[in-house]
Amino acid sequence: MLTSLQDCSKSMLIVLITPPPIDEDGRERFARSLYGEEARKLPERTNEMAGVYASQCIELAREMNIHCIDIWSKMQETAGWQKLYLSDGLHLTPEGNAVVHKEVVQTLRSVGLKAEEMPYDFPHHSRIDGSCPEKAFQ
Repeated sequence: MLTSLQDCSKSMLIVLITPPPIDEDGRERFARSLYGEEARKLPERTNEMAGVYASQCIELAREMNIHCIDIWSKMQETAGWQKLYLSDGLHLTPEGNAVVHKEVVQTLRSVGLKAEEMPYDFPHHSRIDGSCPEKAFQ
């Protein structure tokens, strides 16, 4: 996929983002709240495997000379990250999303891109008529 993107445009900025960490206890508590004891039978993700995936993502970015944001490591630098950044052990809280946003903006700015100066490729959502959305793209 990355090679295909690079073939599309030599000037395209590609940024990989690792998965966030997994709070295994939080995942189990959340699953039990939904499924009771049956939750133990469900396949589950582990933080260890998320870390393996993150390290492979970082290595691939290095090999391909593209940017990578290591959210997996970044989030775990903060004490209490499990509850602060993850709502159910997996999905991000507003604070978790803020970490991702900060890191993405920092990465974009490091290559001279500022969101406030970038043109829109598509119309703003407020200009799209829900009953006839194709009009906004003409």
